[in-house]
Amino acid sequence: MRVTFRTGPVGTGTYLVGHEGGRSGFQDVEVWFLVCFFPLVPLSRWRVSAAVGSEGHAGGESLELVLHSRSRVAVWSALWRMARAAGATVLTALPLAFGVWKVGSPWATPVLTALLGSVLSPGILSKLGLAMELGVVLAGAAIPILVLMYLDQQMPRVPFRSALEPRTERGSRLTSGCS
Repeated sequence: MRVTFRTGPVGTGTYLVGHEGGRSGFQDVEVWFLVCFFPLVPLSRWRVSAAVGSEGHAGGESLELVLHSRSRVAVWSALWRMARAAGATVLTALPLAFGVWKVGSPWATPVLTALLGSVLSPGILSKLGLAMELGVVLAGAAIPILVLMYLDQQMPRVPFRSALEPRTERGSRLTSGCS
């Protein structure tokens, strides 16, 4: 089975969640169906290990995993992962939401006036406040994109049909690399 990084639509598909690169020893990972890296449906829980002589994932190096067993994802584990994803989504979108919510009502100029009013003129403070407000909106738009790009680079994608296979031979190999 081929496991890939940075392929397909960003963050949408079946992914190994909880994978920690080419770490030696056993790893328990979960296979989830994700949309924009938000976990929607847990498909399976796998116990995997790095194959002997395989390289760790760093910038597109291949990684070979050995699948030892499959099981179901526990309900509480699935709910906890979804709650953490919801919290991370809220934190990621917070700067953009704040910037959009405050559009039309200047919030940075009064703060800057209180802090630097005796040092800078009102004209400079209003321009600096406008630049700060615009910066929050632009940074708020960039943060979710950067987070999605980072996750796309770090999370291995697995073929959907392999995530649903009910049985597997012990020690089957999962090969990973960039296409």
